[in-house]
Amino acid sequence: MRIEQRDTDRRPAAETRGDAAAVLQADINRIPVCAADCPDAQPGQCSRRCPKIPEVLSTDPDRHPIEPRIAPLTFELKRLGVFHPCWSCEGHNDPQGRLWKVPRVWFYCNSVVHVRVLSDAVRHLHTQRRLIAPWRVTLTHTTPDNPDTAFSLEPDIDNRDVGLVALQKDVDTLAEQLQHTVHIEARSLSQSVT
Repeated sequence: MRIEQRDTDRRPAAETRGDAAAVLQADINRIPVCAADCPDAQPGQCSRRCPKIPEVLSTDPDRHPIEPRIAPLTFELKRLGVFHPCWSCEGHNDPQGRLWKVPRVWFYCNSVVHVRVLSDAVRHLHTQRRLIAPWRVTLTHTTPDNPDTAFSLEPDIDNRDVGLVALQKDVDTLAEQLQHTVHIEARSLSQSVT
């Protein structure tokens, strides 16, 4: 079967280029990234290595701080300026030491073009063998009473024997490489749309 490209006029292509450009033009150096009232936010000191991210980035730090192993990736996703993290999990093993919950970050986003760029970026990192497992962006939602659609950045490990240690190494790699790779994919998409 061949899937025909749908007919589009110039407006959708221009919107796609604009959305891709928004990723590149987001103020990635804005400070603070986590919260406007961060007491330690200073130029050169706001980074994914900040030990206060679990509390400052959370909207309910006393009851729900961000888990430390996922905090750097959550920070980097927010730092891109077009993604708004709303929930995360660093991943957990069950009492027998088997993978029980995978690491993931849920987020809101205003443009499916941004989601596409992120998805292309994580696929690129896996293709380049920088990630142990393939990762994906999936559609989800937070609660039944919240009308917003959310997305999840998570490993795609159905029927694969990948452990938590390997997935958490991927989390570290994603946190380190996310900005650069997302920008590569946004430029590529912007140039390919005519």
